Amino acid sequence: MDGVILFLGLILLYSISNVCTQYCTGARCGDCLINDGCAWCKDLKYSSRRCATENQLAVDGCSAIVKRKDHIVQLVQDDDFSDGGPGLEPVQIKPQKIKIKLIPNKRLNNVMVFYKIAKNFPLDLYFLNDASYTMRQLASSLNLLADDIASDIATLTTDFRFGLGTAMDKVINPFTRQDPKYLVSPCGDSPIYCDLPYSFIHRQSLTNNIAAFTRAVRNVNTTGNQDATEGLFDGLMQIMVCGDRIGWRKKARRMIIYATDINFHQAGDGRVAGILQPNDGLCHLDSQGKYTMAEIQDYPSVGQILQKARENNINVIFVIGGANNKLVRSLYYDKLAALLPGGFNNASELTTDASNILDIVGNSYRRLRETVNLKIGKVPSRELDIEIYTNCRTGQELEKTQTCTGLTLEKWTNFTLDIISNITRCPDQRVSNFTLFPEGLEELVEIEIEHVCDCDCQLEPEVEPDSEKCSYNGTYECGICNCNPGWIGDQCECDDRGTAEEACGTPNGICNNAGNCTCRKCECFDGYSGDKCECNDMNCRNYNKLLCGGPDRGRCDCGKCVCNANYTGEACECLISTASCQTNNGTVCSGNGDCVCGRCQCRSGFRGEVCDKCTSCPGICQNNKDCAECVAFGSGIYNPTECTQLCTNVRTAPILEREIFPGQHTNITIKSCIIEDDQKCFISFNVYDGDSSQEVVVKDTRRCPAGSPDPLTIGLSISGAIFLLGLLLLLIWKLLTMLYDNMEYSRFESEIQNPVWERSKNPIYEGCVTTVENPMREEHSYEELMN
Repeated sequence: MDGVILFLGLILLYSISNVCTQYCTGARCGDCLINDGCAWCKDLKYSSRRCATENQLAVDGCSAIVKRKDHIVQLVQDDDFSDGGPGLEPVQIKPQKIKIKLIPNKRLNNVMVFYKIAKNFPLDLYFLNDASYTMRQLASSLNLLADDIASDIATLTTDFRFGLGTAMDKVINPFTRQDPKYLVSPCGDSPIYCDLPYSFIHRQSLTNNIAAFTRAVRNVNTTGNQDATEGLFDGLMQIMVCGDRIGWRKKARRMIIYATDINFHQAGDGRVAGILQPNDGLCHLDSQGKYTMAEIQDYPSVGQILQKARENNINVIFVIGGANNKLVRSLYYDKLAALLPGGFNNASELTTDASNILDIVGNSYRRLRETVNLKIGKVPSRELDIEIYTNCRTGQELEKTQTCTGLTLEKWTNFTLDIISNITRCPDQRVSNFTLFPEGLEELVEIEIEHVCDCDCQLEPEVEPDSEKCSYNGTYECGICNCNPGWIGDQCECDDRGTAEEACGTPNGICNNAGNCTCRKCECFDGYSGDKCECNDMNCRNYNKLLCGGPDRGRCDCGKCVCNANYTGEACECLISTASCQTNNGTVCSGNGDCVCGRCQCRSGFRGEVCDKCTSCPGICQNNKDCAECVAFGSGIYNPTECTQLCTNVRTAPILEREIFPGQHTNITIKSCIIEDDQKCFISFNVYDGDSSQEVVVKDTRRCPAGSPDPLTIGLSISGAIFLLGLLLLLIWKLLTMLYDNMEYSRFESEIQNPVWERSKNPIYEGCVTTVENPMREEHSYEELMN
């Protein structure tokens, strides 16, 4: 049993080792160490895979192993908390700047951010009031309670400012009545003085002069519109985006008290008035503080309101009055409040006399101040995962949350960042930045992250630029060469600049399609050679079924045989020595030929291995005449017995062939003979004279002279020709007669079938009545005869 467990354990260990080996990949040290659990060998003479697990490198004999480094967190700016006050900058969050050298694919979870309420943190509070008749009590309460609101806020911070603006609706049908009387006096015959209709007026910039704020409140008069819904979104957008006109401070908590008793117009409502241009989200206040694009641009959308509130860190508190405020809050403002910065899940209820505005402002500010919601600015890389954990200093286990509540001047909190980069290769932009900030505040923590992808041996002083180890064409780092652009190879010895077509191109393709272009040179396939593989080293002549006669005789070079010292010829088939061509007396080819390739090539009229036999000498035809006559035609001086005994090498054939017959030796001389016999006939025969034998082939027919002509034969021939000619003419006449008769008969049948001839007048027919006229008769009218 123990053996089985040990065997299974070894299999598991081997599998894990293989997985790790496969996981660790990278051509350079930094690329390798991106992967968690991997290491790099920087030994110069190390020959195994350099990127592997640390254990594998140690087993393979590496003595200089580069391991993954640790993160480095540097606090660039870490100002301590400050309550602020006259001449002092409040500090509620720290550190302010952090620089992190982040190791890829390795979790960093010890970066901490601290938050503490500053006693005198600046507050900018802007009141956006509905100027309708039904909200007149709010203006009265603000006028009466402005000092009390200031006193209550002073208990929380001494650095506060108030601002004021009022909004109604677009001065265009159907939102505002357009008859001239109403435009002059929106309140009609009421004794109450009303301002002329308007969309939004910024009345008081943010100020710490409470008396000036109170005067601005007292100067607000009621105005009117036509429909029930009102256009405070136009005013809200201008307050958020006109920072310089409103007076928003960069480092202050920004609050807007949005007070109304009815729901709001939003994007799309302007179309009923013919307003099609969407709201551009820009500031359009004139020198008097009036919104100038009300009748040109549509109302803002809810999405635009949310976007500008987040961009400008503004907390909007909805204060809803009127008899139906509960319905209005639940239908419209509670859901919108939950989406805006600040964490308010519902709108506040304003009493009929608006006397609770003091409590609403004070409680809203306390709630904002005592709550921190830490937000992450836009993370520049999708591979960078950032999470926030905290226990709000409760002593419990950390939770993944960004919000802490119930903070006081004495109770602060801290947040822990969990950062990891999930990358498979080092990004082109190694340094990225993002921010952390408390929602609704301009304070922030700037965090710079640098992806550390290089090993120390890739940096100064270990790295060797243009190193001799790299043929001066690359940088020696971590035991390998990192070649400059255009150079490749283990020692950067290979020039790879330009294109393959420039370096190795030919009309037939790269390296003549017979090799690969490497280092701007052709590496030819087997059987090819030359600078651009233009030579086919397998395209030479064979001898004895071997290329160039085999390696003992020569070799093929660019389509031609290069012969060894003792051989010559196109296929190295020829011996240079003439020993085989010499006779016993040392004469080469008996003086009757040339020794070529170790064999004699005899001149005309000579044959034999050493050209010692004469084939064109007189008598060869005459010597074979008698045998030719007796074998082929049974004539001549030999009787049958003598012919059989003396002419064994003679035979007949219908045609005399000049070629050598199959099976015969190639060293044969052919002699053609024509002789005349006793009957004046010509006999043709060939003499095939070989080295060891002679054969005679006689044509089985002979040409004899013609005799005198035979008269009978001539007469019969002429008579037969005349008879055949007459017979041919008779047949032609008969054929033409038959054709004519057929044509006439066909025409006759055609006329019978056509009855037109029955109605035709016979040209020789004479009628049976004859009319005769008296030539002496005179013509008279009837009246003349009667008279």
